[in-house]
Amino acid sequence: MAGTDIASTRADGSVRSIARAVDVLELFEVEHPTRTLRELVALTDLPKTTVVRLLSTLESLGLIADRGESTYGLGAGFLRWVALSQRMWEIGDQARQVMSRLVDTCGETVNVYIRQDLNRVSIAQVEGTTTVRSVVQVGVPYELARGAAAKILLTGASDRVLRDLVDTRPDLQPESLGREIAGIREAGYAVTHGERELGASAVAAPIVASGGRVIAALSASGPTSRFTADRVGRYVDAVTAAAAEISAVGLGSVEVFL
Repeated sequence: MAGTDIASTRADGSVRSIARAVDVLELFEVEHPTRTLRELVALTDLPKTTVVRLLSTLESLGLIADRGESTYGLGAGFLRWVALSQRMWEIGDQARQVMSRLVDTCGETVNVYIRQDLNRVSIAQVEGTTTVRSVVQVGVPYELARGAAAKILLTGASDRVLRDLVDTRPDLQPESLGREIAGIREAGYAVTHGERELGASAVAAPIVASGGRVIAALSASGPTSRFTADRVGRYVDAVTAAAAEISAVGLGSVEVFL
């Protein structure tokens, strides 16, 4: 029994170390490609000795590069994983062609979002044609409670997912959220203004698998100033038609993960 307790403790410690290492890696992003040791300590709220140990381990694995003067960036070891991930998560040519045609029709940025746990993630994006446009980072998690694409993904989520979401968001009312999701499911599309980001609007529709299961959301997003009543009507028609077309041709080999 004592041996089991020790093994469990070691396992818990290993999981905690992995989680901390991931927390450190997630602090590197487009806006912050490098971080100083002081920043990493402050942002992780971990002891300096712990952060130094994590950085040393990650550097030995090629996942962190020491740029000198206590400044760090992502290591070259990520390159092989980036290339592999891009190949595995790349949507099919036909689906991307549909996205490009939707951009030509609307002029707005088009994304394909999927649900990952209690987040939504864009796995494909075709930027809009206007100078001022809405752009998100592909692969970066965004909250599942706000935005047109999020609401579409929730129409295909289980009751357990909805309960877990409400548990993490005290501001959400289960009955109100349930009614909203039911209405969106019946309508077949969602329109939001300023939910995820002030001044940004979006129209989204479901991409479904052959059995009718919602596997992704197709969205067109841009500045709210362009999402006037007459344009929104046209966008809804264009996005729902494009989502139906992608549903028919499929998203490609990436569907095995969805």
